Amino acid sequence: MIIRSLIPLIVVASIVVASIVAGVFTWQRRRGRAGGAADWRRVAEEPPVEAPGKPATARGAGPGTLGSDLARWVGAGLISVEQADAIAGFERAAPAAGAAASGEKRVSVLAEALGYTGVVLVLAAVGVMLGQRWDDLAAWARLVIPAAGTALLILGGLLLRRQEEPAFRRLMSVLWALAVGGTAWALAVLGGEILDWDGELVALLVGSGCAVVSGVLWAVRRYGLQQVALFASLHVLVVSGLLCVLDDTPPTWCFAVAVWALGIGWAALGARHVLEPGWVAVAFGCLGAVVGPAIGVDDYAWLLAPALLTTAGLVALSVPTRQTALLALGMIGAFGYITWAVVYFFGDSLGVPVALVIVGAVFLALAVLAGSLAGRGRKKSEAAAG
Repeated sequence: MIIRSLIPLIVVASIVVASIVAGVFTWQRRRGRAGGAADWRRVAEEPPVEAPGKPATARGAGPGTLGSDLARWVGAGLISVEQADAIAGFERAAPAAGAAASGEKRVSVLAEALGYTGVVLVLAAVGVMLGQRWDDLAAWARLVIPAAGTALLILGGLLLRRQEEPAFRRLMSVLWALAVGGTAWALAVLGGEILDWDGELVALLVGSGCAVVSGVLWAVRRYGLQQVALFASLHVLVVSGLLCVLDDTPPTWCFAVAVWALGIGWAALGARHVLEPGWVAVAFGCLGAVVGPAIGVDDYAWLLAPALLTTAGLVALSVPTRQTALLALGMIGAFGYITWAVVYFFGDSLGVPVALVIVGAVFLALAVLAGSLAGRGRKKSEAAAG
């Protein structure tokens, strides 16, 4: 058991040692040739070494070093003394600057990798431990564990908040995204096991709490993961709110319209840069607007109207903005909904083969339309650039 518990530490230590060895080896290789640059004058002043049957060669730090090469070139009259000094100075400065830049990048990548490895190992260890002993824990302990983990994740992100290194910023974003998940876990335990609420109220508690936490974290650092966590939390809040307000079996069109409206609003706020990063808000908002009507279209065919209007709007919007992603999303959504409509309305009367032929024709028409719109967008961009 002791050996098994030490395996993660051994793996991490091996990664660290291998990284250090690789860094030192690379530094030595880059340093080797320029190492004799400063000593080229001394090499030139030393008497040549004579070997039996071979021409005399200059002494130096070793074969192929820059000092010996400069001494030979000056002695042969290929370059002047001033040129040799300039080359030696340049070669002394270049490895130092390159080593500093590569060292900074290497440390950054190593620190980021170790950070993610540590998070994964901690989560795996906690998951295994809790899976074995969760049933034996008291209710308060089941609440304290996720709450304490959430607090530690938020604190870890706060400690990295002042760091300017992009790797640490990404790590902070991941920690805070995990903190939203920890908040959901803690609130689920609070509502379900301690307060003994119904499932709808527990979901409402989780959605509202996660929306508050993710909203605050996004306000502190407006990163993509924080916005996605806020977007998901609002979906949980809206859906659970509808479940609590409506009767026991609410119609599915309510959820479809809610998800669709939330996606439209989110994309609009992203396009106006109220939500940052704007492209994340537009992407996830448009995706929600396209997927939303599919939740209830099987029971309420009228949802096909907002679905097709949304996909057509995305296609039309992609041309002036030259956004290929919006064009692709609109085309995929239109193909899916038109396929469903053909099979749903004409599958029995025309038969499945004819319906498939119609679907294929629609697919070809959409492909031609997408190609023409993309070409028109490229021509406009080229004309604007010219």
